[in-house]
Amino acid sequence: MLKINLCILGLQSDTVGLIIDDPPLVFGGNYEQFPQSLLDKLKPQNNTGLGSTTVQGTVLNTQDATRTILNVVNTYLTDKLTADEMAWILSHRDKFTFSIGVGDRRTDFISRFALATNWHGEDVTNFQLRPNPAGAPEYDFRLTFSASTGTMSVTDNHVGTHSVYGSIRYFTIRQK
Repeated sequence: MLKINLCILGLQSDTVGLIIDDPPLVFGGNYEQFPQSLLDKLKPQNNTGLGSTTVQGTVLNTQDATRTILNVVNTYLTDKLTADEMAWILSHRDKFTFSIGVGDRRTDFISRFALATNWHGEDVTNFQLRPNPAGAPEYDFRLTFSASTGTMSVTDNHVGTHSVYGSIRYFTIRQK
């Protein structure tokens, strides 16, 4: 176990600055626990159905209607997050990196896939995800993400049609 107390660092305070112990990690003076069971759920070994340019993966079609962030995240996890764990992550987004991959939902166009490099978990409305899948006509993937409501949506406007060809094919959360 590693404990750092601000008093040890020469500051006059009884506030614990950091405690690392297996299983919990505690940050700041608020004693917010970061349990090992949660960290294990966010490890790459717990992911399933992630798409790529060579693998279709699990497809969530683009749509105007919102989905819960929990349902999207759990689509790509073997050991699913609980609602409480997701709420905790969303209220501590500064400790996590979110990644989304989007592409064509049709199996003939598996290679039309891209991991967004311009979004990592921030609240956004009608935000254009970039890059567009390489070598493909513009998909115009748009993300709306709200931690306060726990919902998100992704739409596309590929070849002038609204949310017909696009999909979410990858979604992960990793500890920073």
